[in-house]
Amino acid sequence: MSLAEQLRQEGRQEGRQEGLIASKQQNIVEALEIRFGTVPEGLREEIELIGDPSKLTSLHRAAILCVDIESFAREL
Repeated sequence: MSLAEQLRQEGRQEGRQEGLIASKQQNIVEALEIRFGTVPEGLREEIELIGDPSKLTSLHRAAILCVDIESFAREL
């Protein structure tokens, strides 16, 4: 595999990872909106700073199961 092909492959993998993270972040915000209405901008910003896919999966579950938005915020 040439260097150019390796770089393209790495770029694609990075793009997929970034897309996965953005999708998980959006799913969390959507779950919170469905359950509680408006999501405070500061909370949205905190979610957008998280780049760990497993942490985002855990937060998505918390968004579905938490009793209120304050208890979700404590999970961050």
